[in-house]
Amino acid sequence: MTSQTFRFGPRLEDGRTDFRFWAPSASQVDLLIDGSASLPMRKDDDGFHSITTDAGPGTRYKFRIGELYVPDLASRQQAGDSRDWSVVRAPLTPIQGLGRPWHETVIAEVHVGTATPEGTFTALAQKLEHFRDAGFTCLEIMPVNQFPGTRNWGYDGTLIFAPASAYGTPEELRDLVARAHELGLSMILDVVYNHFGSVDNFVADYAPEWFDSSVETPWGPGIDFTKQWVRKFYYENAVMWLAEYGFDGLRFDAIHEIKSEAKDRFLGELAKACRIARPDARLIVENMNNSTRWLERDDQNRPMTYWAQWNEDIHHVLAFIVTGEGNKTGYDEPGKDPVADLEKALADGFVHDRAEGPDSDGRTRGGPASRLPPDSFITYVENHDQIGNRADGQRLSSRIEPRQLDFLHFVKFIAPQIPLCFMGDEANFNAPFPFFVDLDAEEGEKANQRRNKEMREMFKEEVEDGDLPHPNDPATFDSAKLPWAAYDEAGHRAALDRFRQLAVYRRDMVWPLASTPCVDARSARHDQGIVVTWAFEAGSLSPRA
Repeated sequence: MTSQTFRFGPRLEDGRTDFRFWAPSASQVDLLIDGSASLPMRKDDDGFHSITTDAGPGTRYKFRIGELYVPDLASRQQAGDSRDWSVVRAPLTPIQGLGRPWHETVIAEVHVGTATPEGTFTALAQKLEHFRDAGFTCLEIMPVNQFPGTRNWGYDGTLIFAPASAYGTPEELRDLVARAHELGLSMILDVVYNHFGSVDNFVADYAPEWFDSSVETPWGPGIDFTKQWVRKFYYENAVMWLAEYGFDGLRFDAIHEIKSEAKDRFLGELAKACRIARPDARLIVENMNNSTRWLERDDQNRPMTYWAQWNEDIHHVLAFIVTGEGNKTGYDEPGKDPVADLEKALADGFVHDRAEGPDSDGRTRGGPASRLPPDSFITYVENHDQIGNRADGQRLSSRIEPRQLDFLHFVKFIAPQIPLCFMGDEANFNAPFPFFVDLDAEEGEKANQRRNKEMREMFKEEVEDGDLPHPNDPATFDSAKLPWAAYDEAGHRAALDRFRQLAVYRRDMVWPLASTPCVDARSARHDQGIVVTWAFEAGSLSPRA
């Protein structure tokens, strides 16, 4: 798939622009060009309204459906936020991916808006050497799609083709990826295909076909992936990030929340489209169902569909071991042996999987994890969810001792699973990462009330109104910014040095073995300690924890 085969979004060719807008229910759609009269569009049998004009790069436009004025759902750039004018732009000059071996991946999850004081693509590009020197080999960038206002936690985007204008231009995002590649850093982008943000979700008003009202998700009606053009919209988005911006891979948010009866078809075709655009694209899923079939490898150990999955199971048990918090870490299982569960997670991948037999105890699910190679699993003890989904938005570094944090990093780095850290964890930073938005007063208060309700119900937090940082308060956003000056403080500098030592150990001891297939994994208990042995074709790895 190339930009010439995209159906969604404007296509610029020979100084003229072909505008296309999918709204099957609308009998008439008009193109509005800033400063000019509106132009009626023609509707085809697929539900696309189209018109070709002399508009060139930089032209600002919207669409009108009756009394509704909306930006282009497939806008490649916005003049402002998600309700502002869309902008016609010339295609980006594509850049190539890095192609770094997957087993060498050490991930830093990064939020562009809070990673630097400026909160821009350009400012982050100037900090990339820090991440490389700390021992990371890959940045996983949280969603950058256009959102309401100038600040957002990341998962409320509505225009998923347009990089957020608050972060910079499409060229500046592409240059960020290119600079990372120059430094030997892979780049993975987090994308959200299971819902739109609740504010400025105009598609619900003019194309109700996009949603299935019989399917309910945490964000409202589910997306209807039985529709051919709905599916293709997301395929085109994934291909754009890989082919035009040069991202080395994508992380697909919460695929377990895709409830459509066409889910399997969508996920299979999505992976195929990505592989056509870039055969070695690293495709990662977040999937609470612990399904293993999406992670199967062929006889050459090549992923057949998706490369790896975020592993909630190992997070839950590791966080419980160091904090003792059950309901707040996800490990709310009286009578369970957390050391035994850690042993299983390290050896097999998942704690809760279905090796054989029926789902009888309420905990087993998915498929047999032990048949998958270790690098099918991404291990973390903190990420944006695990921090932000606490009432106080506090990191582990605010609740446990440095030696306990060192233990967690040790477990992640000596095991052959792929390690992930949230930005700042490499120096034991304690800057919070609370939920934040930039909405008008009414919508901001709605977001605040939803957040309080979620903490009370979903995460079992005892929260009174007013206890949480207000998500619409700019101070909440400012509190989440990385304190770069703190890297020079003795305690954080020492923590960073220890982190770098672990990264060197992983490079020297784990990578040479993990570059070959894993043929077996065994574990044994020694009092409250465990020994896990991974046998690779190149030799065995047997650390103690």
